[in-house]
Parts: sequence; C-alpha cells; structure tokens
Amino acid sequence: MKSIYSIGIIGIALFVLYWLIQISTACSFHTPSCSMSPTLLPDESGLVNKWKMGARIFNIFDAAEGKPYEIRRLPGYGRLERGDVIIFNYPYLDSDRKRDSIAMNLTTYYCKRAVAVAGDTLEIRNCFYHVKGCPDTLGVASEQEALQQYVRVFVREKPDPITWPAWMRCCPRDSIIGWTIRDMGPFLIPGKGVSVNLDYKNWLLYRRYIEWETKRKLKWQDSIAIMDNRPVYDYTFTEDYCFAAGDHAIDSKDSRYFGLVPEKFIVGTAGIRWKSSDRKRLFKAINKH
Repeated sequence: MKSIYSIGIIGIALFVLYWLIQISTACSFHTPSCSMSPTLLPDESGLVNKWKMGARIFNIFDAAEGKPYEIRRLPGYGRLERGDVIIFNYPYLDSDRKRDSIAMNLTTYYCKRAVAVAGDTLEIRNCFYHVKGCPDTLGVASEQEALQQYVRVFVREKPDPITWPAWMRCCPRDSIIGWTIRDMGPFLIPGKGVSVNLDYKNWLLYRRYIEWETKRKLKWQDSIAIMDNRPVYDYTFTEDYCFAAGDHAIDSKDSRYFGLVPEKFIVGTAGIRWKSSDRKRLFKAINKH
C-alpha cells in the first residue's frame, strides 16, 4: 500500500514539474512549412527558450473566454534582440478575416525572425531588409536575392502596380502608402516611450496598435485623428513591438502581410533543434544572424 502511495506522490510531483518547466523554462515548437528555410526546415522541431525574455504569466482561462487579462513576464536574463528567431502567438483571432483588431490567438503559433525590434527604423529596398544604422543585411541574403530575381521577372511582365496581386503588397496595403515586398518603409517600429505624430499616414500605420493599447477607437475625421470625440495630434506607445519575417522571403506569411507583433505575444526565442530528418542538424543551436 505504501509503495502505491509513493508511486502516486512521485507521479504527481513529476506532472507538476513537467508543467513548471513548460511554463517557466522551455517548451517545444514545430515548423510545418518552409517559411524559415534554410534555418529551419519543414517538419523540424526545436525548444523555445523562455529564460531570455522571461516566461509569460497570464490567466489563460480569461484569455480563452475573451475576458480582459494582463500579460506579465518573469525576470529574464536578456531582452529581444534584432535577428532572434522567435515563437509567438498569431496577433489576430481569425487569420482569414479583416485584421482590424489585435488579439492574441491562443491556438496559432508562428516561428519567424525578428528582423527589426522596438525603436528600429526598417526599410525594404529591392527586396532586401535594412535597419537604419545597422550595417548588415538582415535575414538570409541568398533567400532575399532569390525573391529579388523573382520579383524582377514578375514586374517586367506586369509593370503596372495596379495589377499586382496581394502577395506583392505590404501591410497596410493602402494606395496612399503603396508599400510592396520589393520596396517598403521607412517604418519606425514602435516601442515603450516612442512618440509619433498622427498625420494620416501614421494613422494608417499605427491605428490598430494604438487601439489595442488604449482599448479605444481611433478614427480619422475631418483631416484629424479622433479618440473619444477629442482630437489626437500625437501618441506615445506603452508597449514594444517587432517586425517578424521568414528567412524564406519568397514564401512566408509574416509582418509584411499581417503587421507588427506585440512583444507580449512572444513565447520565447528558439533554442536547440531536437528533431530533424538530417542527423547533422540534430541538437544544434538555432543561431541568430
């Protein structure tokens, strides 16, 4: 009888330990597509490092029921850095409907690279990512070269931008801004304490993030931004964001299309690879560029 009791106690302890590790230390992620190739190949799996940024703590039951909830982090040993491979919750509840309202999707996770972080000014020029003041090309250069060649041929055949399909157009897909995957920006990535003037262009770029932070509607009316029937001339952000992109730039659903990712939606950074069809890639660190 004592042995059965002891086995039960050990089983409960192991169960609790497992979930403590899952919540505070590491969990597994899987890449079903080629969007992060060659860094991560289809059907590879790795571990999420939750120690760097600090593990997230929030009421998952309130989140699942659509009730208000707050996301906090345990202390971490670092912070998100440009070039980190990150795993995050998709920032919209329904990936197929119009993306006007940011919300953390608890069932959909993405793995991408943070090519720009809060405070960076990002540009895409001729299909290559650039951050102001950063001398290096971000991401895998060979993949961006492949996209450049593909787009060059496509544009030669269809030179009229009006005929370009959705995959050519960058968020926010507005004709006034006219950003594409070939040329985008400059785009200031907002972060805590960063302020922007709310002209029409910035209203288009930042409206959804301001509404997510304030939980209020920000309208454009009579050539001015309006919130709670009052004019808003500028805004100072209270949260950090990042621009997440796939290394396989020619085929990746990322911030070029769905917009910025709030840092609170990031589960953690990629650690080591524990599953791969190529044995030489097993248990290798998923390094940032």
